[in-house]
Amino acid sequence: MNECPSIPEPAASRCHEGPTTFETAAPTEGRMPGAERTGDALLAIASLARALDGNARLADVGALVWMLLRQLVPADAIALFLPDEHNDHVVVRYAGGLHADGLSGVARPIAMGIAGCVAVNRRAVLNADPSVDLGLRGAAAPALRACLVTPLVDSDALVAVLALYSKTVNGFTDDHLRLLEVLAPRLASALVDAAIADEDSLAAVGDVPRALRLVHTN
Repeated sequence: MNECPSIPEPAASRCHEGPTTFETAAPTEGRMPGAERTGDALLAIASLARALDGNARLADVGALVWMLLRQLVPADAIALFLPDEHNDHVVVRYAGGLHADGLSGVARPIAMGIAGCVAVNRRAVLNADPSVDLGLRGAAAPALRACLVTPLVDSDALVAVLALYSKTVNGFTDDHLRLLEVLAPRLASALVDAAIADEDSLAAVGDVPRALRLVHTN
């Protein structure tokens, strides 16, 4: 049983992908963006979780999350990376928006690339280059030029890594980051049952072992 490794500071704030180095975002402070809008989003996510009642498929939950988030953040695409601890990867199990077909199935080793780094460090990355994770899959016109990536954690277990993508360089702001930090626990709670069901369905056909409940911090 392998647990998601911890990386001591200051190394935890820096990730590497070949010659590329990028910084994870420090926990944000200061004013909250659009308090009324944030409150409405929290209520919408809570309603979503109650309506799903643990019975929806990951594709259904992902589509509803995408429908909500794209009204709050100027994103052109979304990817939900789920942990595959047995293979030490995170894998896109849901993608929506621009280049969704190409994003589906993208896998990144834990602690490598943007999604893998976020999975380990449990800290968001703001406006990194999507090609670090996606390669050429997001490069066709109109290309994805920036990403906002954040961990979704429920009861200390990594449920997913949420990645939002923009066609605009530096297309996301600190306010967008703060908003996702507020929404992330609720999103994780809304996703966890569907993520476990998705994992179990893959395990049933021998695709991946059951591992979601094991992906904890030390």
